[in-house]
Amino acid sequence: LNNLNNPDLMKFNRREEVDKLLALLSTDTHKSIFIYGTGLSYVPAQYLYKKLMILGKSCIIATGSDSIGIFENNLKNIHFMIVFSKSGETPLVIDKVSMAKLNGIKTVAFTREIDNSLSSMADICFRIEDFNKLDDRNLLPNTFYPKTLMLIELLLFEFTLDRKLF
Repeated sequence: LNNLNNPDLMKFNRREEVDKLLALLSTDTHKSIFIYGTGLSYVPAQYLYKKLMILGKSCIIATGSDSIGIFENNLKNIHFMIVFSKSGETPLVIDKVSMAKLNGIKTVAFTREIDNSLSSMADICFRIEDFNKLDDRNLLPNTFYPKTLMLIELLLFEFTLDRKLF
């Protein structure tokens, strides 16, 4: 538990964002949570998808190699959308968020801490420090993805046990 409450995880985030996400997760609806990530960002997307499924949440997951139809054909069945993009500039992610916003779907983003297109578009944004901001090919070691997984665990801890960690 003490490892989850790492101050670095919330250094660029606000309590209000956590509370908004927890409220969305707590809303009883027959609609699904749409989760999207492409490239390396698919790893935390898939992790969150599996964790939410274990908790009994209805989810749909897609990546850049999937058909756009997975998203477009389920717009009426989406409660809210969670996307992952380290850069916050991934065109496939930005396009999905734009379409979600046009259809009145709330969006949650996990991205790096500096301002980017995704962080300005999302209704709820979680920012994770990116130590190698110029490494757009992900060649260098970076804690962005492991910290994203830790932040997911922190958020799900609060959701499942209804206890605030910070």
